[in-house]
Amino acid sequence: MRNDRGKRIGILLALLGLIGAPCSLAWAMVPETDAMVVQTAVKNTGKEVAKPSTKKNTKKLKKAASQETEPQEAPVTSQDGAPVLQRGELISEAVGDIDGDGKEETISLLGNQAVDQSRYQGDMYLIVRETGAKNPAQVKYYYRPKDLGGYDAYLTLADVTGSGAPDVIIAAPSGGTAGVTQYRILDFSNGKPEEIFTAADNRGVSMVGTYLPDFQASLQFPSLNQEMTVDLANQKDTYRNVNVYEADGMLKESGLRPMIQNISQLSTLDVDGNGVDEVVTLQPVLGAPNTTPLGMVRTVWDYRAGQWQPREVHFAAELYSRPTYQNTDLVKGDGGYGIAKLKVAAGVGGIEYPHFQKLDGRIAWKINHVIEDFVRQNLRKVSLGTQLNLTYDVKYSGAHYASIMMLGLFNDKDNSEAVAKCFNFDLGTGEMVPLRDMIRPWGKFWKMVGKEGKNVPISEKNMTDYYLDGNVLGLFYGDRKEYDLDWEKVVPFLVKNMPGEEFLTDQSNEESKNKSVKTKDKEVKTAETED
Repeated sequence: MRNDRGKRIGILLALLGLIGAPCSLAWAMVPETDAMVVQTAVKNTGKEVAKPSTKKNTKKLKKAASQETEPQEAPVTSQDGAPVLQRGELISEAVGDIDGDGKEETISLLGNQAVDQSRYQGDMYLIVRETGAKNPAQVKYYYRPKDLGGYDAYLTLADVTGSGAPDVIIAAPSGGTAGVTQYRILDFSNGKPEEIFTAADNRGVSMVGTYLPDFQASLQFPSLNQEMTVDLANQKDTYRNVNVYEADGMLKESGLRPMIQNISQLSTLDVDGNGVDEVVTLQPVLGAPNTTPLGMVRTVWDYRAGQWQPREVHFAAELYSRPTYQNTDLVKGDGGYGIAKLKVAAGVGGIEYPHFQKLDGRIAWKINHVIEDFVRQNLRKVSLGTQLNLTYDVKYSGAHYASIMMLGLFNDKDNSEAVAKCFNFDLGTGEMVPLRDMIRPWGKFWKMVGKEGKNVPISEKNMTDYYLDGNVLGLFYGDRKEYDLDWEKVVPFLVKNMPGEEFLTDQSNEESKNKSVKTKDKEVKTAETED
């Protein structure tokens, strides 16, 4: 029996080697068990892995970024040596030393489309490889969370246990008006994957809600011995219509109670400044089914002795906002990638930032890491009595280049400070693009700027930032002052930009449309002649 099974495995691996050409779906040998540490190396499939950005491989990375990301083959055997076929698409990637061995790992999240042409991915699993290993196909860890699926899932890394190694956080938005997102957190510090934030932990804190006379509600948190009263006076009509109250505020026997939903948002923040990130969650509180939430419960969690313990729980009506990951929040780039809106459950203001998806995994990780680092730096400035509001604007989302502007306001007791930062990315490498790499020739450009803006004190020396939006080139100088250059004046200098983005003037756009119309007319006439 052993020899027969060995022959079958050998034939199957040989077939996998023959069909190892790039395709939209990859076959991976994965174990039947939920978690596994893979100690043995497997044969190299010969597929190239994206390397760190250099001039030599920039074109390869750009080509990968302009297409939908393809998964890599990951042959893995189960503990009894029997192979199991697993089919999956690459959804998201992250890079970090997650097990603390001094070597970086590449963490890949894979899944399967539930329905053709749908963004919903189910049957998700993780594959972890050592970054830069001689055998890129060798799998170091494998893990499949139970019953995990969602739209545009993504990975982030943060040390929430204090082990010194970042933990892996999976976020899988479920879509719909409720805005619920499923989260899992995995700890690899003991040399194996351990799911420390499970499906059950997504329930968050428990709450008992009771309506009180005169349009009020009592919210009790039994595990915390905490109770608070919420005023419903601004929603009198709503609660009269659902038969909770009489017109004079007297209670009816409706049988309804305020209820708390599962976690809708999870963020990692170093709340107490001890160098370890706490998990911060938001949960909507509904006064009645199909009504606007009364507000959000914000909870700060500590991980102690293998359990999540709520340290602080607050209720705030102003924390409620539209659910993350509604379709209107997703910007689609020309290369097929997406820019989704993420929100931070900071409790210190409204904070939202962009998250790139559907790019080459390493490039998306590099871009998102830069943006998240900027958000974290600003959050570190927030203390008791201060507030930070932060949002963003997608200025340009081309096939090879993207321009995003982060805007915000930091308030303390005495004054306010504006926050502004532009991010200009080469989507082929994930690197930030200085204006000098966008503009050619550099000297003639600044002569043009001096001529156009005679009374504007801007120069090459005092320019601090820039963005492109297809209508103007916005140049920042001095103390956040902005000077906008007309698009028609700028485009001739963008022809030889480093990312290789094709920028068009209004005239060239019109010519392109006319050419397209003429081509279609010609095709129609040709078809009529043939008939």
